[in-house]
Amino acid sequence: MSTFIPKYIVLLIALFLLNGCDAEAKNTEQSKVEQELSALKQEVSELKKQLATIGSQVKDIHNIATASQQPKHKTLTTQENFDNNDALAKLGEASAGLAIVEFSDYQCPYCKRYVDTTFTKLKANFIDKGKLKYVARDFPLGFHKQAKGAAVAANCSLQQGAYWPMREQLFNNMRQLGDELYQSSAEQLELDMDQFAKCLEDEAVLAKVEQDMSYGSSLGIRGTPSFLIGKVEDGHLINPTLLVGAQSYETFAAVLNELAAAPAQEAGE
Repeated sequence: MSTFIPKYIVLLIALFLLNGCDAEAKNTEQSKVEQELSALKQEVSELKKQLATIGSQVKDIHNIATASQQPKHKTLTTQENFDNNDALAKLGEASAGLAIVEFSDYQCPYCKRYVDTTFTKLKANFIDKGKLKYVARDFPLGFHKQAKGAAVAANCSLQQGAYWPMREQLFNNMRQLGDELYQSSAEQLELDMDQFAKCLEDEAVLAKVEQDMSYGSSLGIRGTPSFLIGKVEDGHLINPTLLVGAQSYETFAAVLNELAAAPAQEAGE
């Protein structure tokens, strides 16, 4: 009995000390966790502030970049008889309230890019829906040696109602522009070959191409592709916007939609 009590007491003391040590360890660990949580909260708070700053900077950079990429529009005076008495290559309804006059070069890679990426969408969403009249004019640049001949071939195809398929052939075979391509394309399109051959030599057709060039130059056009975009009123293109370069479909759509939404008097101001 005497030996049991001391052992019991020792065990109780050991248990008490053990429990006491566990409690102290828990308190110490809890204190460490609380300190770490506090530090983490502070770090998260700092990270949030940094992210907010970075977000603001990214937004500023985006705004600057977007603004620098926006095409610069130039407003011209009202163009009377912009479609040359309906004698030019065209698409769309005659009654369409909007019009685009294109100035293009068959040897210009930017013109081909526009045709491949933007024109088809404009045709589907504006021309084919009766909203837009599209007129094509020629502006072969002097350093593109085959461009003027290609323009003549396209206009000769226009005489036989095959301008747009010929235009597609010329752009799709830009590196092969020349008499051989014009002849083979005319044959594929089943044109009257005698009439086509005579047309290629017709000075009046070449004069029409040069007239387009002079007209474009008078508007301040220096490169291709270039476009006049405006509202049509009484056969006139009202204060058209001059847009230069192979711009995206979204850029054209934005200009067209803005024009469509504007009251008639605003378009003429």
